[in-house]
Amino acid sequence: MELVQYKDAAIARDIQHPALKKVVDYLKTHDVSQEEKGTHTVSDDFFYNVIEMETTDEEHRVWESHRAYYDVHVLFEGKERISYNFLSNMKVEDYVKEEDWQQMSGTSLFDIHFTPGSILLLDPNDAHKTGLKVDQAQGIRKVVFKVRL
Repeated sequence: MELVQYKDAAIARDIQHPALKKVVDYLKTHDVSQEEKGTHTVSDDFFYNVIEMETTDEEHRVWESHRAYYDVHVLFEGKERISYNFLSNMKVEDYVKEEDWQQMSGTSLFDIHFTPGSILLLDPNDAHKTGLKVDQAQGIRKVVFKVRL
């Protein structure tokens, strides 16, 4: 997991992680903030999902992680709480290969209050539960980049 500040389409430090660097480089030349909802393919190993949703309570969201792709989240509107834990601390359940979705159950090690102006990189060992309300339910608009390992 890596959380970096992203202001005015720029990052104030050198990015070393290849997946994060790929996303930051893409954002330098592409404004994805107003793209239509849905999946947008960049290449065979790189795509992104534009998501608009209402944040909610924990019981309405599920834990997940991924084996084939890094997740790189960029929030453009609203506030979102993301629960986090190490995959090794979770009870691992079924893996849906076609969707690269590792199901699991467990509890949060800590929560991230995710706001516009940040980018969050989640590795395959990062269990996460997204779309949670911070104070009250609200609409959010975000892009989740998928970068193949």
